Amino acid sequence: MASHIRQYEALFLINPTYVAASWDVAKAEVELILQRANAEVIHLRKWDEKRLSYEIGGQKRGTYVLAFFKCEGPKVAGIERDVQLSEHILRVLVIKADHLAIKDIDAMQPQQPVIEEHDTRSFRRGPMRDGPARERGPERDAIEEVPADIDAVASEKI
Repeated sequence: MASHIRQYEALFLINPTYVAASWDVAKAEVELILQRANAEVIHLRKWDEKRLSYEIGGQKRGTYVLAFFKCEGPKVAGIERDVQLSEHILRVLVIKADHLAIKDIDAMQPQQPVIEEHDTRSFRRGPMRDGPARERGPERDAIEEVPADIDAVASEKI
């Protein structure tokens, strides 16, 4: 029985020191894994390097590599198994991408963060220790002070 060839999108998470040492070697390892699954690589590129939410394999950062390829459905399990055996590739996520056209694949770019890795602990702490007590959040700075006797001010304007 012949398997149906589908288009897939894979996001590989690679050890950033391995990628920094040689992008070509890291790219070749991803291509080798896809080649072992008889996949036809449509597009492969370095996506982004980010701080991870939690450590994976002792790594706090990871480099993402985005790949689009065509292969038979049962071969995807082989790709995932090869990633688990790799010392340098930490994780992989493979999803079907039959709905994407080549022009859509070429146009994909990593999302640019609004603020890169900022420390939010000071925002969550609450009142400042060295200054007057303040309400939480930056929106409190923009609100005008409300007079103590708001009814008297309202009756003066009428």
